[in-house]
Amino acid sequence: MVTLQPYISEYYDDLTTYCLDEEQTQFSMIPQQILNNPEVLAKVERTQYCILYHAKPVGFFSLDTSTDRLVYTSNQHAILLRALSLNPQYQGKGIAKQAMLLLPDFVKTHYPSIDEIVFGVNFENEQAYQLYLKTHYRDTQKVYQGVKGPQRVMSQKIK
Repeated sequence: MVTLQPYISEYYDDLTTYCLDEEQTQFSMIPQQILNNPEVLAKVERTQYCILYHAKPVGFFSLDTSTDRLVYTSNQHAILLRALSLNPQYQGKGIAKQAMLLLPDFVKTHYPSIDEIVFGVNFENEQAYQLYLKTHYRDTQKVYQGVKGPQRVMSQKIK
């Protein structure tokens, strides 16, 4: 069973001990890079969340309501998904897929004024791109030049 919930410090060890392989590292930050960065943690518009699998923290992401989201959309009621990662030991089990399917209702519950989720996926990250398409996120055909290369802008409207 997959659930999403706000990050709590009890999950720190589980989330900061996993590393992504070299290919995945070029596309996403790992929880350790976020949770050990006081500058990021001080941003009140950016909140950290966990992906739980049978109540065990196995993944991580941030939701950001800062003006950074406006690079991806002009919608003032959008939220930016950032730093999504999943412990490699739990990859290939459909957990990321389930998390992405749960995300719209999760956002609706925690951010009632938000009506769109946006994020970028690197052009080279075909596996993630296909996952997002399968989970009802659409390629907006916009391109954002990210720090790690060009990114497709992905979006899902929340009803």
